[in-house]
Amino acid sequence: MLALFLASLLVPSPAPAQGSRKAEVRGRVTDDAGAPLAEARLVLRRAADDVVVGSTLSAADGAFRLSDVAPGRYRLGVQRIGYETRSVEIELAPGDVRVLDLQLVSAPIAVEGFVVDARNTPRERARFESEAGVTARVVTAGELKALPGLAEADVLRAVEVLPGVVSTSDFSSAFNVRGGSTDQNLILLDGFPIFNPFHLGGLFSVFNSDALARAELLSGGFGAEYGGRVSSVLQVETRDYGGEEFGGEVGMSLLASRVSLHGSLPAGAGMLRGGWFLSARRSYFDKLLPPDVGLPYHLVDLQGGLTLPMPGGGQLRLTAYTGDDVLDMSKRDPERSDGGEGDNDEGEVLRVKWGWGNDVVGIRWDQPLGEWLSTVRLGYSRYAEHFGLVDFAGQTYESRLEQLSGRGDLGREFSSGLSLQLGAELSRLRSLNLAEGGGSTFWEQEDRGTLGGAYAQLRWRPTEAWIVEPGVRLDAWAASDTTFLRLAPRLAVKRFLGAKHEAAIKLAAGRYTQFLHSLRDETLPLSNEVWVVAGRHLPAVTSDQAQLGVERFWGESWSASAEAYLRRFRGLVTYNDADDLNTPSDDYLQGEGRSYGLDLQVRKHTGRWTGWTTISLLKAERRFPDPLAVGWEDVPPEITYPPGFDRRVDIDLVLRYAPRPHTEIGLRWAFGSGLPYTRPVAQHVNWEYDPSTGRHRLPIPTGSEEPEAPPMFVVLGPRNGARYPAYHRLDLSLRRTFQRRWGTVTPYLQVLNVYNRKNPLFYFYDYSESPATRSGISMFPVLPTIGVEVTF
Repeated sequence: MLALFLASLLVPSPAPAQGSRKAEVRGRVTDDAGAPLAEARLVLRRAADDVVVGSTLSAADGAFRLSDVAPGRYRLGVQRIGYETRSVEIELAPGDVRVLDLQLVSAPIAVEGFVVDARNTPRERARFESEAGVTARVVTAGELKALPGLAEADVLRAVEVLPGVVSTSDFSSAFNVRGGSTDQNLILLDGFPIFNPFHLGGLFSVFNSDALARAELLSGGFGAEYGGRVSSVLQVETRDYGGEEFGGEVGMSLLASRVSLHGSLPAGAGMLRGGWFLSARRSYFDKLLPPDVGLPYHLVDLQGGLTLPMPGGGQLRLTAYTGDDVLDMSKRDPERSDGGEGDNDEGEVLRVKWGWGNDVVGIRWDQPLGEWLSTVRLGYSRYAEHFGLVDFAGQTYESRLEQLSGRGDLGREFSSGLSLQLGAELSRLRSLNLAEGGGSTFWEQEDRGTLGGAYAQLRWRPTEAWIVEPGVRLDAWAASDTTFLRLAPRLAVKRFLGAKHEAAIKLAAGRYTQFLHSLRDETLPLSNEVWVVAGRHLPAVTSDQAQLGVERFWGESWSASAEAYLRRFRGLVTYNDADDLNTPSDDYLQGEGRSYGLDLQVRKHTGRWTGWTTISLLKAERRFPDPLAVGWEDVPPEITYPPGFDRRVDIDLVLRYAPRPHTEIGLRWAFGSGLPYTRPVAQHVNWEYDPSTGRHRLPIPTGSEEPEAPPMFVVLGPRNGARYPAYHRLDLSLRRTFQRRWGTVTPYLQVLNVYNRKNPLFYFYDYSESPATRSGISMFPVLPTIGVEVTF
């Protein structure tokens, strides 16, 4: 039925009578250098009474289209932050197709804060006006700079302040969305996946904030064009440098130094100018101190992009990234420890060489094909990790994940109330995990698979008050030992309220599938990444989701939203602590999960002070077999417990204040209820049975030395049955920009955990004392950092 319906859309219908034929306005928006302007807002108003009859945003190539317009006289307004607003009057006859090339003049007097705030408004407002179900939150480049971070701006730490997002530790910028695991977030760099975008085990992200335009988190209700993950989609977008003159940004912080350069390419005959950028970052922990004293660790990021205009209004864009973390202790003296010498075990140094990193390269081609807009992508993504002990030959651990993918999309707007998007993709994945030592291989698992997907997404607006978005996605996964076929229908409906359509109720439901698992322990701030793909012994993840929400805008200044959701997960995977080494089918446990909650947000978009406050309520559960318990007929019983990211209450307050021109103050206050953990409840001597006497006794030492104390056995309480104290923290930032003839200089100060809250990271219990004692490790103390940024 769906196929017949979609096919019927392509059949031309009889033309209406001449007097009732609608008109159409289309064209392109460019800057004064001729480069295309994306996300320029176009508003069509009746000239007689100034009533809005249509609005849209320009596409990546500057193209726009307003169709199904009644004949008459109109005024078309075009605005984009950083450019002067333009307005043109047009007269439309029945059946008229008016093509306009609109050029906007840059307005350099706009201050940076104003540019950032207003650029954010069109993206979220446009989604509110034109899309039914997606829950999208945008963080712009300016907001990234103003948000207090760890030494420098970090896009992934900025995502933590959005509604529905939970971060479990100050030491990790990994995040959980609405009860999903971290590996269930699809993170895209200009549309291409990046698997583990973290440095130093998650302490901060790999993205250079100087090259970024914005980050957009789709936390629920996303359409059928997105596949491969079940929890959220984070789209990290680099700036479009088409048509810009040569320039750059340089930054220095206590963490690293970075540089970003950009410029334009020569214009061909009848073509617009393209652009390019190149950014690099390197830390200097390993350069400040000698290897035997300091931390022999460094990180390197290198990212670049190229934009080329194509004939016929198309655009070709190249994205590339490579980054590495290296912890190299191989140059240390094996008999030195903290500057001391000795030939005993206490004076020896364990020399390791540990490296990990990501590589991404992709090319995207957007091209109008008559009434259709086509997008073709081809990309390659890789994550690799290697850990080795220098003094023990063969003691290594290696993990690798690779994906080669191609994708094509076609979209067409049949009228202002009906559009269709179709697409298909094909990916080849390979994962490898290897652990060797002493000439033996403890674990070797290499899996390959092919993922094919196709989707259809319809957007229908039968009246001005309703938007309906039915969609369907079909995914096929073929591994070496099995195949999966998953059908994922999705539906979203929005009903606008009021005469100005500034409020709406929306409902979205759908099924999402995933064929990739990460087995990394999310409760540890620093742990190895382990990726595996679905197969005969590993299921695919399936999640059924529903959400109901209400949104409200008050002009361009204020907005508010409330959204309730319910999610169910099947096919979750974790390690089996009681696996049999001779039975490959029991290496993992399969389980289920559930989460539900409510996200609230109030946001101020414009003015001297801007920001938002969010309140997120969440309850998450996981249900897995307990391999250490014995059940009937050797079937282990199931246990239900909250995962480590089950934060019931999460509150964030984010403010940006500009007391004077070129000065900006940022504030973030966060509160979170306690996270769950498994608490030891007792400790006892580990007695052994003596068959000669029929009694229990202390274990007899097998070595030549007597043990200092008998071996102790720890008794654990219910899994994640205890909770840490509530978390809260205040961060501040201050930025001051000084204008120079050649550019700007911006020194900044950031202070994390201003009032030095001791938020616990881990607890340790000692039941050998009477009474038992508890100690622990706290997260960040008060941490001031300084830095400077220069643009030219």
